[in-house]
Amino acid sequence: MRRLTIAITALLLALTACSSPTPTSATLGGGSGSGSGVGSGSGLVGGGSSVHLVQGALVRFQACDDFLSHLKAEAIERVGPYGLDWYGHWGYPPVLSRFGEDVALASSEVAAGAADSDAFRFSTTNNQEVGVDEADIVKTDGKRIVTFTSNRLSVIDVTGPKPVLIGSLVLPPEQAVRDLFMHGDRVILLGNTWGLATPLEAEIGFSDSVGGVAAPDRYYAGSPIVTLTEVDISGEPTIERVMQLDGSYISSRMIDGIARVVLTSGPTGFVWAYPEGSGLKAERDAIAANKKIIEESTIDNWVPYFVLTDAAGEVLDEGPAVSCDRAHHPADFAGFNMLSIVTLDLADGLGIVDSTGVLASGETVYSSTDAMYVATNGWFDVQFLESDFDAVDSFEGSRTQIHQFDITGTTTEYSATGSVRGYLLNQFAMSEHNGDLRVASTSTPNWWGRRGPDQESLVSVLRPDDGELELIGQIDGLGRNEQIYSVRFMGDVAYLVTFRQTDPLFTIDLTDPTDPVVRGELKIPGYSAYLHPLSDDLVVGIGQDADNDGRIKGSQVSLFDVSDLDNPKRIAKLALGRDSSSSAEYDHRAFLQWDDTIVVPLTEYSWDGPKNDFFTGAVAIDVGNRTLTEITRVVHPDGDNPDIGWNSTILRSLVVGDSLYTVSNHGVLKSDLASFDDVAWLHFDASRG
Repeated sequence: MRRLTIAITALLLALTACSSPTPTSATLGGGSGSGSGVGSGSGLVGGGSSVHLVQGALVRFQACDDFLSHLKAEAIERVGPYGLDWYGHWGYPPVLSRFGEDVALASSEVAAGAADSDAFRFSTTNNQEVGVDEADIVKTDGKRIVTFTSNRLSVIDVTGPKPVLIGSLVLPPEQAVRDLFMHGDRVILLGNTWGLATPLEAEIGFSDSVGGVAAPDRYYAGSPIVTLTEVDISGEPTIERVMQLDGSYISSRMIDGIARVVLTSGPTGFVWAYPEGSGLKAERDAIAANKKIIEESTIDNWVPYFVLTDAAGEVLDEGPAVSCDRAHHPADFAGFNMLSIVTLDLADGLGIVDSTGVLASGETVYSSTDAMYVATNGWFDVQFLESDFDAVDSFEGSRTQIHQFDITGTTTEYSATGSVRGYLLNQFAMSEHNGDLRVASTSTPNWWGRRGPDQESLVSVLRPDDGELELIGQIDGLGRNEQIYSVRFMGDVAYLVTFRQTDPLFTIDLTDPTDPVVRGELKIPGYSAYLHPLSDDLVVGIGQDADNDGRIKGSQVSLFDVSDLDNPKRIAKLALGRDSSSSAEYDHRAFLQWDDTIVVPLTEYSWDGPKNDFFTGAVAIDVGNRTLTEITRVVHPDGDNPDIGWNSTILRSLVVGDSLYTVSNHGVLKSDLASFDDVAWLHFDASRG
C-alpha cells in the first residue's frame, strides 16, 4: 500500500507542481458526491475506503493550549516510522531521494487598465476588480516605471523625451521574485526562496559515491521561504528591510496602500527518528520516538515563523507570523498545512499589521474591495487509498473549498466557508456581486486528462449565512465532454468558454442569483483563453484558432457582440499567425487596453519551417468601430533573431501620456502612441545603449 501511495502522490505532485504557466490552477485534492445538491460540504477526509464532507464553518482556536492540543492529537494519530511523511510541505515526505525530481513553484496568476492623474493619463495593471491592485512585474506612477526582470529591479524616469535609467538593483537568482507593489517611493518585492537541503549522512550512517566522490544518499528537503523585500526608490534603489516567512507565496492584493499577502506553509523544525534496521520492532520504536517528538513540539513547529531584518541583516523583529487565537480549523481534520493572510501597511513599509490563519491549503485567490476569497481543492488522507482507482474516483468527485475573509478594515477576519463541485480554472472563476460569490468550475481537473459524457462545467452562487457560504443557486451541464478555458463575470452576466473541438461561448443570466439561466450559446472553432470587456455590449477574447478537429493553429483575437444574450455573435476575428501564442492568454496582466487600442505580447516560432519564421514582440490592434484591425507590431532589438531573441520577448505594455512603453528582459522601448514609431530604446545594461 505504501508503494502505491508513493507512486500516486509522486505522479500527482509532478502534474501540479511542474506544469508550465498555462491557463489552469487545478490542484491536488479530492471530494465526494456529484450533482448540484445544495450544501456547504467541502473536501475529503480519509477513513478506510470511505470519505465524508467537511461540513460547516471553521472553528477558531481560543488559545495556544487549544491549538497545540488539537495538532498534537491529530499528528500522533497519523505519525509513522518516517514521521509525518505525507503531511509536510506540498504533501510529500520530509526526506527525498537526492536524485528525486525537482518540484517547481506554481506559477503565479496574472493582469492592465487606464487611470487618470492630475497631469496626464497613464495605464495601470489590468486588475480584475476596480480598486483592487494586483502585484505585477511592472508598475508606474506616471513619472517612473518600475520593472523587475532577469532578477534586476530597474527604476526608469519617463518624464523626459526618452526613458532614463535612474538606478537598478540586482538580486540573487535564488530569491525568485515573482511580483512587486509600488506605493509612493516604496517598492515591495514578493517571491520565494528555497531553504538549503540538509545532508543526512551523519544521522543515517551510509553514503554513496557519485563521480568518485562520496556523497550523502538522502537530504532533508529544503523548506520554501516567502521573501518580501522593501526597496526605497526615492533615489538609487536601496534595500531598507527584508521579511522572510516560512511557506510559499500564493498571491497578494492591495487596497489603498494596505497589502495582503497570501501564503501556505507546512510543519517545520521536526527531526524525525527513523527505523534502525529492518523489521517490525524497528518501525515500532521509530513510531514511539516520533510520537514523543510531537508531544514536545511547540507553536513554532506548526505556525509559519517570520524574521524581519534591516539592510545590514540586523534582526528587527521575529516570531510566529500568526497568533494562536487568530488561527482556525475545519470541524474535520484537513491536513497540517496552514493558509495565512499577512497584512502590511505600505505607508509604514514592512511589518506585520495583522495576520490570520486556517489549517488548510490554498491555491486560488480572488478579492473584491470588501472580501478576499481563497480556494483550495478538497483534502484527503493519501494513506487511506486502497488503489489508484480510489484516487481517480476521489479526484473526479472532488469539491473546491472556498474561505471568505472580511477585509473592510486593516484587519483580516475570517467570515465563512463553502464549497462547489469540481475545480477552478483561475481567479476569474470567482466574482463577488451584491454580496454573493459566483463560481465557475469544471467537474474534472484540466490536468487529469479524462474527458467523457460525465464531464461538465457549472456556475454556482454562494451567499454568506452565519459562517457558511450557502449554495443558493446553480446551473450545471455546461460544455459536456469539455472543460472551461475562460470565464468572465460582468454584473449580472457570466461569459463562459469551454473547449474540446469547438469553442462554445455561453451567456449566463444571473439576474436572479437563485436561478441562473443559460441565455445563449455560440459555437466557433478554437477558443478564447482570456475574455476582456470593452463595453457592456462588446467582449474581446484572446486565445487560439483551431481546425474542426480541435487542433490549435495559432493566436487569434475575437470580438463578440453580447448585446443580445440570447444570440451572442462573433462580429470580427483576427488571426495573428501560424504557431503563434500570447502570454495574455494565461496572464491577464500582459493585456493592455487603451481607448480603442489593445496591445498583447506575441511570439511566433514555426518548428517545422525555416528559422526566419521566428518573431517575438507585441501586436497593437484597433478595436474601434466594432472591428479588429492590426495596427503594427512592436519589436525590441533581436526580437526577430531565433538564436538570441528570446530575451526580447515583450512581457508588458503600458501607456504614459502620449507614449507606449513596452518592457522585455533586455529593456524598455518608447513608441509614439499615435504613429507607433519608435522614439527611444533603453537597454537595462547601459553599456549596450
